[in-house]
Amino acid sequence: MFRLINFFKQNLAYLAGLYILIQFIYIIFFPVQYRSDSLYYYKLAQECLSSNSFYPAQIHLYEDYIAAPLYVNLLVIILTIFNSTLSIGILNICLNILQLFILYKITLLLFGENTAKITAVLYIFYLNTLGLVITNYTELFFGVLSLGSIYFFLRGKKADFFFAGVLAAASIGVRPLGWALITAYILIFIFKYFRKIKLYSAPFQLISGTAAFIILFGLFNLSHFGIFLYTSTTGPVNLLMGANEYATGSFKDIVSGENKPGFIPYSEKKTYIEKGEIWKARACDWIKAHPLKWLSLIPVKAGSMFLWDDFAVSPLMNMQDWDLYKIAKYVKENNSSRGLMAEFSALRKISYLSLQFLHYFYYITLIIFITAGIIVLRRNNGFNTENIIPLLFSIIGVVITLSVYGIPRYKYPFLIAMLPFAAFFLIQIIQKKEPDLIKSKYD
Repeated sequence: MFRLINFFKQNLAYLAGLYILIQFIYIIFFPVQYRSDSLYYYKLAQECLSSNSFYPAQIHLYEDYIAAPLYVNLLVIILTIFNSTLSIGILNICLNILQLFILYKITLLLFGENTAKITAVLYIFYLNTLGLVITNYTELFFGVLSLGSIYFFLRGKKADFFFAGVLAAASIGVRPLGWALITAYILIFIFKYFRKIKLYSAPFQLISGTAAFIILFGLFNLSHFGIFLYTSTTGPVNLLMGANEYATGSFKDIVSGENKPGFIPYSEKKTYIEKGEIWKARACDWIKAHPLKWLSLIPVKAGSMFLWDDFAVSPLMNMQDWDLYKIAKYVKENNSSRGLMAEFSALRKISYLSLQFLHYFYYITLIIFITAGIIVLRRNNGFNTENIIPLLFSIIGVVITLSVYGIPRYKYPFLIAMLPFAAFFLIQIIQKKEPDLIKSKYD
């Protein structure tokens, strides 16, 4: 196995080229229909094109919320150039390769070239990333911005902290979880301050970059929407989704239907701000009345995030109606697998289940390697104010996510940020088992 890993590492350029080719084959010959959030972002962008406006347009004032404004505006620009889902696919390929490159550069700074190459190999074989290319989610763009911010923060040359702040703020423009990265930076600065490590202008640069982007993007939205807005406003409805009597810890429609906890009479006459205030008040009231039940849902939310991991694997087989959770639920409810995925041939089913098995085996292996890498690094006193940043970002981000609800896709940015630890662990094992393959302990 180690020699196979070393083979991929030594031929990384060819592997990356094949990876890019496969992505183009998928977006050209095997496109999928957008669903869920993918379809919603696409719909918002098309509405902006029809209104000759950026997002949010005036017609979105009475939506339930404003979603990923920076990402949707990127879609508006791309679709203005060429109005086709193929354009989004090409954008996703660019974002995917850019995310891979930035992750490589981050690992290069933290652990050296060999670990960086293995990180890239681990990234390429993680199928969800390939699946994201043919969908239309925010994960790739958010990953590029957050990892780009981490890279500039780690490099720390001249104006790098300013750019780290700009990109962190831009990630907030895609998903509010970008605040987890800002929080991680602040904790690093506080630690350095008490350790009497000179910070120079780093905090000022970071704050300036963050503030500059938020102000400029907010003013941009103010100019065409009339409201200063720089991030998503999905927080209240997401909070209520995890704080009501029917909460399951995962996604569940709470708005459609009079008996739903998020139902608002005549909601079409209320702005997204008014709806958000109502949902936030209901969620906070429920949490105050049922604090123990709300806390008891946290392990369930964590399970929903980490026990399942095929959110973008099914699109690779163009079988988006199915995933392992739905399969398990079907078998449990029917006490049989008879009739399961009846619309597909036996060969298609076997291929799909085989792909799922391989993916889950790989995913579980990644989780084990990441955990082991963190433990080994801790035992060797190898943590410092640089390589702990991906870990801090991930921990804070997961904690924030668990305050609302958990779905497998929400962990993606954090899993990607933690891949260097898995590669680090592999380097340690290879060093012991096959020392001729690795020249030094960390490189």
